[in-house]
Amino acid sequence: MSDYIPFEIQSEIMKRLPVKSLVQFRSVSKQWKSFIDCPEFIKTYHINHPNPKHHLLVRYKLGSVRKYTSIIDDNTFPQQKFPLTAPEPLNSLRYTLTRGSVDGLLCYYGLYQDVDLETHMVVIWNPSVRKCVGIVIPNVLRSKVGYTRIGFGVCPRTNDPKLVKINVVQTPSICWEVQVFTLSSRVWKTVFTGAPLRSCTLMSEHVFVDAIIYWSTRGSFILSFDLKSDKFGEVSIPERFVRTYGQRVVKVNGSLGLLEYNKEGEMWVCGVWMRKDHVNNPFTKIYTVKVEGKSVFFKVLGFRNNGEVLLQSDDDDSEGSQIEVYEPSSGRINSVGISGERLTFSAWWYMETLLLLDQSNSIIH
Repeated sequence: MSDYIPFEIQSEIMKRLPVKSLVQFRSVSKQWKSFIDCPEFIKTYHINHPNPKHHLLVRYKLGSVRKYTSIIDDNTFPQQKFPLTAPEPLNSLRYTLTRGSVDGLLCYYGLYQDVDLETHMVVIWNPSVRKCVGIVIPNVLRSKVGYTRIGFGVCPRTNDPKLVKINVVQTPSICWEVQVFTLSSRVWKTVFTGAPLRSCTLMSEHVFVDAIIYWSTRGSFILSFDLKSDKFGEVSIPERFVRTYGQRVVKVNGSLGLLEYNKEGEMWVCGVWMRKDHVNNPFTKIYTVKVEGKSVFFKVLGFRNNGEVLLQSDDDDSEGSQIEVYEPSSGRINSVGISGERLTFSAWWYMETLLLLDQSNSIIH
């Protein structure tokens, strides 16, 4: 941009640029970098940016190497595939589990070797700006005394990433100790200690929808936690799910959903349920993932932005798998062109944002 153009006009132009261009333009001048790195600009950018680019991040193993591939999720899908280099803290995690994707941030949880000490750690990563933050999780329960569950979300009022840690202490009686970590303050705050709303076994799977984290339970309800109020709640589920093996809470078309695995003859199929229009509405079954000649038991990985289903399809004559896309309306499946080892695939949708751009790549103890 010419020096003759007032900075006020330059800044208005920058507000309309894509993330990739903004990251590159930070090196043009100190003034541009200061403006783009400003927390207020980062906070409002993805709210005001009308058409963020959508991607799917596929994580899998090929041989002994962990691979990350980003696929642009538009009408060219799946032609535009790009390999990503994971940040060092993420590569150093063992027994890594993906704990969600919110506002362009991906959350991973695993064991991290810090000098001679092995600790539990969450890594929050924005692949669009190549920034990540590692957060050591204190006081993780992993014995007969109890267990720990971790939730991840972004506060819609502040765009601040948050972690929710629930320690379920089982002896001498069941007690919950709940803490919330806010990235901007880098502080764990205790928000609840006492008996749970209702006795249940809390599963590790969770999703984030409209400022609320939802966890599956082994029971007749889903547990919710509102990041705005730090309050728990319950969501009733159809009675049939109490007897369903392998039900999972998911996000479908921007709404809270459930997966229901059942056997039809010799093959497993997957029913997809969704709670339309959010609060207080019942779940409705929208379709069944059913592939002729193939079992889809625990093979549903996620959903494209247009509602198509990503499946892990195992090769019959090898130990490998590949990613396929299932079209609910026609039942057709198409290959994505990514192959790897069985039981190593995960797939998460994300959009391009600037969140974490103002953070240094670091580990928070």
